[in-house]
Amino acid sequence: MSLEITLLVLLAALLHASWNYMAKTIPSGAPFVWLLAVVMCIVWLPVAAGYVYLYGFDWSLQNLGILLVSAVLHLVYFLILQIGYQKADLSVVYPLARGSGPVFASIAAVLFLGEHISRNALIGLGLVVAGVFLISGLFSKRKKSNAVKTGLWYGLVIGVLIAGYTVWDGFAVREMAIAPILLEYSTNPLRIAALSPVAWKKWPEVRALWAGHRWKILVISIIAPLGFIFVLYALRVAPVHLVAPTRELSIVLGVIFGAKLLTEENFRSRLVGSLLIVGGIVFLSL
Repeated sequence: MSLEITLLVLLAALLHASWNYMAKTIPSGAPFVWLLAVVMCIVWLPVAAGYVYLYGFDWSLQNLGILLVSAVLHLVYFLILQIGYQKADLSVVYPLARGSGPVFASIAAVLFLGEHISRNALIGLGLVVAGVFLISGLFSKRKKSNAVKTGLWYGLVIGVLIAGYTVWDGFAVREMAIAPILLEYSTNPLRIAALSPVAWKKWPEVRALWAGHRWKILVISIIAPLGFIFVLYALRVAPVHLVAPTRELSIVLGVIFGAKLLTEENFRSRLVGSLLIVGGIVFLSL
């Protein structure tokens, strides 16, 4: 990858870790996911509409189907992510999800997109896996708490979902030439439609979330799509198996946020595990 694209992906990693930390501090669940989608729809509507006005969009069934699949993947990802954050530590769920995602994405890129992985990339994948295991406590003789075990499973499931939408969205922006802003924006209407019955049923909870956390929700609604748009743009000009791992430098920030700002335990082993993952990312990027 070029220096400009690498810096863009690193900025996306910073934005991603930041909004995940903020999401962890908000009472989460379907009402939060619905409310966030509504705010994102409003905030990003001028940008999406302006793009369509200036450059147009092919409203074919094929393109609409691609947008629909992406929206479903992101809906499931958001819901499971928020459940995981309620049941386990940020410094377990986040690094496991972001660390295992590149492994699954790289394998999928080779199997389905015809990309090739070098020897250095294989070493990098091994380091990522080792880091994931260390963070999860699988190398430790200490008895793992139920919260850590829960975080392990949620992290791996979320990692599979991350790999799924990374490969699918990479295909959409690179092979089908769908604009990143439209791909990202289109995920919000489905989240709103799918979760509206739940939001209506839990309307007092929705109002309480907005009253207590409106500024965090507004910030997340801006930086979460912006970071992912940066990644989608990078996927148009760089291979998936390089972009997907590089963005996971956010793992180190996620562990630090969890340990220092949320006072979560086992900081040292989780930090070492995250650094192993960073080392793996370096090899993957060679």
